[in-house]
Amino acid sequence: MQTVEFSYSMQITFSAPVVRHCFSLRCLPFNNEYQRIRELFLEVSPHNVLTETADGFGNRILTDRITEAHTEFSVYVNGIAEIDIAKKVPEELNGIYKYPSQYTACGEKLTALTEVCRPLCENQTPTETAKMVMQELRKRFTYQSGATNINTTAEEALALGKGVCQDFAHMQIAVCRALSVPARYVVGMQEGTGETHAWVEIYDNGIWVGIDPTNHKMVNDRYLTLSHGRDFADCGINRGLFVGGGTQTQTVEASVKVL
Repeated sequence: MQTVEFSYSMQITFSAPVVRHCFSLRCLPFNNEYQRIRELFLEVSPHNVLTETADGFGNRILTDRITEAHTEFSVYVNGIAEIDIAKKVPEELNGIYKYPSQYTACGEKLTALTEVCRPLCENQTPTETAKMVMQELRKRFTYQSGATNINTTAEEALALGKGVCQDFAHMQIAVCRALSVPARYVVGMQEGTGETHAWVEIYDNGIWVGIDPTNHKMVNDRYLTLSHGRDFADCGINRGLFVGGGTQTQTVEASVKVL
């Protein structure tokens, strides 16, 4: 078990006033049997009446509608969590994690990679299969910021041969599902300071097991989970609609520190 202090901050600056700003935020961490939130501080500015709900995946969502004109929008979350992935309990599998999704459909490149992995994964457990897929991805894909964007699919990323954590996660999910291993996309924070991170969980004997293909390792007690779903489309931290705004500049910083 690890006790960690976590923080997430986001600031958006608009070049012109924004009005009628409706937003949803997935910036609050899960509070469950293996990730206990002991302290939590939240500040959203400006806001009207923040409402917390949950989506179909169980992710915590904050929603609001700001009517006053503003040129800045900021979110700050800080807290203390106790993380112990050994306390994960078996869950019933949702069948949607077996099949391709918006970002994880296999084309020619992913299908070819799947066929390379298939004989290597024969008679292996789901976790062993996921590790083998991760190894094969490492041979073919390089981390490079700016090479892709939030709309890049797993097939497009593999064709490029370079990208970021979102791409690693989507490709890992695509191949695992093609090999009959249910997999889901996870957004959260890892130890250190930087931006938010994306990794994968695969379903093994009733337990969701975390694997981080970007860093080529298994997820441990120094990862804090914010949301999960089929792919990035289900896990966006900030979604909004507004009138006005002109151009906008966004800065994000995420931090996890072991206490």
